[in-house]
Amino acid sequence: MDDYKNTKEGRIAGQKYADLLQMERPEPSVKHPRMSLGSRAKIFSPFAALRGFDDELAEEGAQTLRVARAELSEEEKAALSARLAALRRGMTITVRYFVPDLLCPADPPAGRYKTVTGAVQALDPVRKTLRLALDSPHTGPGMEKEKAAVILYENIEELT
Repeated sequence: MDDYKNTKEGRIAGQKYADLLQMERPEPSVKHPRMSLGSRAKIFSPFAALRGFDDELAEEGAQTLRVARAELSEEEKAALSARLAALRRGMTITVRYFVPDLLCPADPPAGRYKTVTGAVQALDPVRKTLRLALDSPHTGPGMEKEKAAVILYENIEELT
């Protein structure tokens, strides 16, 4: 910046705005308060130029990361069942579960494993589902996350 002041253009600008350079920053009016840094950051945050493009890329990546579903042993199933029985509404848990790829049915099923953390909203023993209110650390354009997850008991692999 000091180099600019020593150029011909810098000296001309310095002379032109000499009376303003020495002034203090004006206080904002009550009618027009200063914008918060958070709001100001939103103005300059990146945006999704192609709506849904990030989702398509994530889906394509998920298809390339497809794995066969691992089968739990009887002991692991019993331990998982005991943990499910101990769950209560409002508890915060982390669940690792299998998401089958419905477009490519296979035997054993292929898909991907997903890990989510959230608060238990409901346990449905009839439908054999677990409903979680998910923690969402990231927000903003292009970062929309699911607010809740409904997970079939049979797809749960790990519960902590």
